[in-house]
Amino acid sequence: MVPAAAVAGGVVAGMASGALAASVAASGEAFKVSGDRLTGSGFMAVPGVNAEPASGAKRPVVVVTAREAELSDVCVSVLVKTPVGPVTVRITAGQDEPVRATGLVVDSDQLKGDIRFTDVLARATGGSVGTDGPPGARADGTDGTDGGPGGFLARTTRVTVHHPRFTGWQGTAGSFHLSDMSMSLKPGARECF
Repeated sequence: MVPAAAVAGGVVAGMASGALAASVAASGEAFKVSGDRLTGSGFMAVPGVNAEPASGAKRPVVVVTAREAELSDVCVSVLVKTPVGPVTVRITAGQDEPVRATGLVVDSDQLKGDIRFTDVLARATGGSVGTDGPPGARADGTDGTDGGPGGFLARTTRVTVHHPRFTGWQGTAGSFHLSDMSMSLKPGARECF
């Protein structure tokens, strides 16, 4: 148990410093993220399907990508079922300096907040998207993508969300820098919202 804790601590430290790529997923459980202010460039959202590896369960999601993103006063939580009852894994960061991510991709089924978009393109795509619209809309730096199973695309060069709250099923980033990070386990349902 001690070696596993040491490895986990090293991985979290590497993610916090931005030295490692990051991936977040809780088997069969959604995670919640809240913050004070989110800004992103190269933002895009397309319909998608999230598949649970263990059970094969599928759920509709919006696949949200951002080339670069900053989020201040961040809370990330996931409620986990354990033999001793439900436990909330909770991470906070970005109180003094914003959390920064590059190549961010999140499978989300809920997003709330006061949102401002710049240079918006939203359209039905018939399943594919060309390269017109705002430049560099994808997290990987390219301009086009499949429009998703619903054939719909929304993208913008810049997005600002005040008081963001979203629920996600999987998240990845090319790099993550979490300033002032703190992780805790709390008995019961003590999620971010």
